[in-house]
Amino acid sequence: MSECPNCKNKIGLLYLKQNCPHCGVNLCFYNYEENFNRDAKKAELSLARINIFIAHLKASFIGSRLTVARLCVMLLPVASFLVPYGKVIFSQPFLHGSVSLSALGLYGAYEDGYLPYILSMTGSAVNGRAFLLLTFALCALLLAAVAALLIFFLTLLCFLSVKKMHKVLAGTAVAGAVLSALSFVLTAVFASSARSLDLISGEAFPGFLVSVLFFAAVALINILIGKKGLAIVYHEGDEERAAIAKKVRAGELSLADLPQPVVETAETEKIRLEIEKQQALYREREEGDGSA
Repeated sequence: MSECPNCKNKIGLLYLKQNCPHCGVNLCFYNYEENFNRDAKKAELSLARINIFIAHLKASFIGSRLTVARLCVMLLPVASFLVPYGKVIFSQPFLHGSVSLSALGLYGAYEDGYLPYILSMTGSAVNGRAFLLLTFALCALLLAAVAALLIFFLTLLCFLSVKKMHKVLAGTAVAGAVLSALSFVLTAVFASSARSLDLISGEAFPGFLVSVLFFAAVALINILIGKKGLAIVYHEGDEERAAIAKKVRAGELSLADLPQPVVETAETEKIRLEIEKQQALYREREEGDGSA
């Protein structure tokens, strides 16, 4: 059951004719011009939001050499964790082997049961300090790896906040570099304290420098992007349309109060003049046919 927009009488579901059975108004073209203008305003405002989103997308990824460089380096911190920071050697009757302090090494240590053993030995009265230092080193390494993954995903989502994302990425990269250096220092201290032990020994490698270098590159590029800004190219009138659309959604303006087009630009003026020209030609032909 539907309702006639003119007389408000009910119309049956199986009624398929164009005109209202009560008042005779054409149901398809009732308030056609008003509805057309409303839909045209909605489309204009919606298209402006899409254009701005695309402009942010382009500026964030290919807007300048710096943004392209940011894309190129986003995976480097993740890849740097393939380089080992150090090595831990277990020399026990039932637990003999070594663990590389890298991404793949930690995964293997978890699979082989080394990590639970390390955590369980932190409370040992004799060897507890060495195992505790090793645990801290592993935690710092893990947090640095998390920072590297965050950089990768945040770079892919940098278009969501063109004004703030470079700051977040730079801060995350600095934190990752600090954590990488801290992991190396803790590993070195652990290796030094484990020299007098028979159960475990270790060695620190300078591989952390690769991670620090890559994190620093990410931080530097994002700092430069913040200083130079993003080259965002908007279509004429889109920013004004977006501001108007925001007010419409907030209820400060209604579509009925807006002109058509909502924002007059050189492009819309050209279209309007062409429409008026075609209308004038049509009237001339109509007048010519009438006089004939």
